[in-house]
Amino acid sequence: MHGLFAKPIITPTMISLLIIAVAYSSRTQEALVLVNGDLWSQIWRVFGTHLVHLNLMHAGFNILGLWLLTFLFKDLFTNRLLFNVMLFSALFATLVPVYIANDYHFVGLSGVLHGVFTYAALRTLTIDKTRGVILLVLISSKLAYDLLTAGQSVDWLNGAPVAYWCHIGGVLGGAIAVPTLRRTLINR
Repeated sequence: MHGLFAKPIITPTMISLLIIAVAYSSRTQEALVLVNGDLWSQIWRVFGTHLVHLNLMHAGFNILGLWLLTFLFKDLFTNRLLFNVMLFSALFATLVPVYIANDYHFVGLSGVLHGVFTYAALRTLTIDKTRGVILLVLISSKLAYDLLTAGQSVDWLNGAPVAYWCHIGGVLGGAIAVPTLRRTLINR
């Protein structure tokens, strides 16, 4: 039983199921999205907004991305560690757009996924320098692309622009999680 819980299967399964459940409940979506100017009175929204998606395609791509990252970096994560990295990433993927751009109008898991990728890239850097550098170049290139295309509407996102501040925040959260969650690694 311990072996099953050591592999990162439970966290992506639960997050995926939550995203699907939220996608089919407009009342839940309304309860989870950020309220303009009211960040800390309803703390669940800081994390919950990342479970809400613009449409099923948006949700599907993010679920696929979560499973892809889980599979690619399965040796770096336990369920607990992946969940904690996702929490750090979600926190910063919310704080950065709100406090830097005064933007409360974003949803989706992509910022969190950027954080998970960054965490894995930085951890990989300590194990395999070449691979780690390649992963860091990839995430840096993705952020550069996001900044270059900032504000452009995306058809499959119902015309919304990419939430690039969330991506930047997620990357920051993933990077901060590396030293912060070091103890979790020791307890593996």
